Amino acid sequence: MRTILGVCVAVLLVAACKANSISSDFESPNATLQSLFRAYGVEETPEAEIQRRLQARERFDLLDEELFRSCFSDWQGEHDQGLGGYVFGRLAAGKDHLELEVSDSLARVRSAAEPAEVEPVVLVQTEHGWKIDLRQSVPDELRRQLYEVYRRARRAERKAL
Repeated sequence: MRTILGVCVAVLLVAACKANSISSDFESPNATLQSLFRAYGVEETPEAEIQRRLQARERFDLLDEELFRSCFSDWQGEHDQGLGGYVFGRLAAGKDHLELEVSDSLARVRSAAEPAEVEPVVLVQTEHGWKIDLRQSVPDELRRQLYEVYRRARRAERKAL
């Protein structure tokens, strides 16, 4: 009887530890989106100002690179920076009018201003919380183009050295 009770207590402790291992930054799809905005310091910036800056092609400075990378379930390295930037720009441009649809361990987000045929940004629930899935959120052709831009920049950088 003691052995069974001990095993039950151990299982409950492990479950409690695992439940507590999810950062509040990623406890929900909304928390993850706010974390992405916080990584760039735009969580309080009005949507209209973000849109103005995007249209003027002004740069957004990444303030917390670690938080930024942590927002993604499938971040593989520096070459994913362009994908993350694309997702950030898309979400930030409509941040005051985001529509979120959650079913089980998948969430889809889009701005109310985007046409219905535009693929949503996809978040997946992981053991570390809700994370944006870059490969589901960036269209294939755009992903290929961004990777090519990265490769060209790296080649030019190596030649310059």
